Amino acid sequence: MIGNKVYFQPCGTVLAVINDIVELQNARLTFSDTPHGRIHFLVKMYANKWELQFTTTEIDKSKCDVRIEILQKALGCEDLIKREFALLDSMLNAESYIEIKEALC
Repeated sequence: MIGNKVYFQPCGTVLAVINDIVELQNARLTFSDTPHGRIHFLVKMYANKWELQFTTTEIDKSKCDVRIEILQKALGCEDLIKREFALLDSMLNAESYIEIKEALC
């Protein structure tokens, strides 16, 4: 499952907040390529675990696209994507539309 959202914030600011979200959730970083806007981490909650893949793409100096992808199919993936965007929104103080679609595997 994939979620996309555009933020009117510089890419570097959004990446810093995503790293804060990793720490906030006590997640385990599985891959990090911040110069290219990619951060992947493993979140464990209750009996579930998900690997979240965040990718940021700079649109211009003050705007970027954020993509959150969860590769496995499981109940609650859409809610988890919305929750991650809610965390990002609250930390960036931003409002935007979330686009969610099925991943092509």
